[in-house]
Amino acid sequence: MNAIRLVHVSDTHLSATHGYFAMNWDGFVADMRAAPPDFLVHGGDIAFNGPVAEDDLRYAAERIAALGVSWRAVPGNHDTGEAPGFSRLKQPVTEARMAAWRQHVGPQWWVQDLDAWRLVGLDTSLMGSGLAAEAEQRAFFEAALAERHGRPVMLFIHMPPFLENPEDAAWTTSVVPHPAREWLLETCVEGGVRVIACGHLHVYRKLRHRGMDIVWAPPTAMVDVRKVRAQRRRFARPGYVEWTLDGTRAVHRLVEPSNMFIIDMTRWTAESGGTVTNLPPWPGASR
Repeated sequence: MNAIRLVHVSDTHLSATHGYFAMNWDGFVADMRAAPPDFLVHGGDIAFNGPVAEDDLRYAAERIAALGVSWRAVPGNHDTGEAPGFSRLKQPVTEARMAAWRQHVGPQWWVQDLDAWRLVGLDTSLMGSGLAAEAEQRAFFEAALAERHGRPVMLFIHMPPFLENPEDAAWTTSVVPHPAREWLLETCVEGGVRVIACGHLHVYRKLRHRGMDIVWAPPTAMVDVRKVRAQRRRFARPGYVEWTLDGTRAVHRLVEPSNMFIIDMTRWTAESGGTVTNLPPWPGASR
């Protein structure tokens, strides 16, 4: 059994009309074409503003498919919206937004077996939403773990399960809301999850929790240099994570390509409502 090379990319924020981060996506494409992975998972926020610009979802999915590799993706808050009670951008997840994701990208939750491993993707926008789809997803996840036939599991989600303290019950849009988080972590521990791979916060990080590796993928899009240096004592750079699955062993490395550039939008967000989604269209032709 040969080792599997798996790439986890996240937070690309692609758009035909708002191509602010297209240069860094081009850097990622160059890496993938130079050394195609066996499998690719996009960790969410594929789109610049998917909840209100459905064409961003279509465009982003086409760009990923053009890589010519096998792939899956999980939704991010900039793709299908946020859990209604945990919404910062006033873009709650709705049936129409979920349907747009399924039409242009694929299923919201999925399972993929790669040799000794079972990969599972879930939609964190549903966690804590109270929607019927949240219960459907929970049942799916529990069944996927029960039917794994001894395989270790790598779970892909957009939002990290927690920041520092898994018991922190404060209102948040940064991580999985606490009531849903409690269920998620217990289900993972009991069901053979060995790795939780996430994104959303635009910084690479790794930690251990109850026998599981939790690895945050960096973005290919924008970073917050000052915030990351203050909170994580590292210099935020764009990139992606490369996993090697060798039997039941999983190791990863952070890749920060030299042809990706640091794009810090914090001055814009500070002066323009706390989000990049109100940026004007990028001048010139679509990418």
